[in-house]
Amino acid sequence: MKILVFGGSFDPVHQGHVALFKKALKAVSPNVAHIVPAYHSPFKAKSPTPFKLRMQMLKKAFAGLGKNIIFDDYELKRGGKTYTCQLIEYLQKRYKKPEIYLLVGTDCLNDVHNWKNPEIIFNNAVVVAGKRKGYDENPAAFKHIFLPGLFPKLSSSRVRAHILACGEIPNTVPAAVRPLIEQHQLYGLSIHAWLKSHLKTNRYIHSKSVAELAAVLSDIYNVNVESAVKCGILHDAGKSMSGEQLIRFCKEHKIKAPFFESICAQEPSLLHSYVSRWLARNVFNVKDKDILNAIAEHTLGSLRMSTLSKILFVADISSKDRKYKDAFVIRNMALQDLDRALLYAANRKLLFTIDSQKWLCPLGTRLWNHLVENAR
Repeated sequence: MKILVFGGSFDPVHQGHVALFKKALKAVSPNVAHIVPAYHSPFKAKSPTPFKLRMQMLKKAFAGLGKNIIFDDYELKRGGKTYTCQLIEYLQKRYKKPEIYLLVGTDCLNDVHNWKNPEIIFNNAVVVAGKRKGYDENPAAFKHIFLPGLFPKLSSSRVRAHILACGEIPNTVPAAVRPLIEQHQLYGLSIHAWLKSHLKTNRYIHSKSVAELAAVLSDIYNVNVESAVKCGILHDAGKSMSGEQLIRFCKEHKIKAPFFESICAQEPSLLHSYVSRWLARNVFNVKDKDILNAIAEHTLGSLRMSTLSKILFVADISSKDRKYKDAFVIRNMALQDLDRALLYAANRKLLFTIDSQKWLCPLGTRLWNHLVENAR
C-alpha cells in the first residue's frame, strides 16, 4: 500500500505547497495521502498561528484534489515537537507493510541526513523531492525520487513578510485560503488595521515603504526578513502624537529615553521612537529585543547598532516615498555597503537639523563622531 506523506508548518499554506503535492500525486499514485501540519516544528519557533486555523487553511487549499487525502492531526494529539522519524513509525503502525513516500522540497532533501534518527527515514521511506533552481540535485545515497520540472523559490516566511509589509495577501496564497486570513487578521493584517486608524495616510505609506526596503536589505545582509519588516512597519507607530502627547505618554507609562528632559524641552517629537518601541512591545506583543532596540534607535542611532538597527535607520531616511535627492543616493549605496550608507544618512540628518536651525540631540552627534572614528 502506497502512502504519500506531506508534513510542514504550512504557516500559511501557499501555491508552492499545492503545486508540489499535485506533482507528487501524479508521480507516486498513492492509495492514500497524509497531509500533516506540524504542531511545533523541531526546526522553528512555535507557530503563532493556531493549529486548527492552519488545518482549516490546508483543507481549503487542497480541496478537490482527491478523496484519498487525510488531513492528519497526529502532531496535535502528540503535543510538543514531533520528528519525521516518529511520523514514519506512526504510519508503519497504522498501516500493514506500507510503502511510505515522504514529500519534501530540495532544500530539505539536502539536510535530511542531519534530522533525528535519519536511518529510520532512509530504511523505511522513499524521499520524494521537488527541485528548485540552484539546489544540489545529487543528495546522499538514499532512496529518493525527483519530481519533474522546477518549483519556484517560495516560502511561508516570505508570504508572511509580504503580508506584514504591504497589508495585502499575495497571489501566492491560494484564493480559497485568503478569506480565512482576512477573517482572522493573520500575519500582520491586524497591525495594518491599527496603523490605518492611528496614522495619517502619508505616514502609513511611509511605514510600508520602509518595511519594503528593509526586506530588500535583510536579504543582502543576512538578517531575518520578518524581523526587518516588523521593524519597518512599526517604527513610526507613535508618530501621530503631538509633542505634548508624547511627553505625557512617556511620563504615564514610565518610558525612559536618554536626555529625556532636554528632548522634552527642545524637540519632543524625537520621543516618538521610544513610544513606538513601547507600542510594539505592549500593543503588538513584540518580544524580540533586537526589533525593539532597532525601533528605539531608528531616529538618533546608538553606539552599538546591530545590523538590524542599521537597516532600519537607513531604510527610514531613504525609502521610496522620500522625494529629496539624497534618498536615492543613500538607497543605492545601502545595496552595496550598509555602513557607508549609514554614515551618509547620519550626515544628511545632521545637516538637515542644522539647516533647519533645530536643536542637535547629543545622541545624534555622538553617533556621527562614532561613525567617523570607525570609518578611518
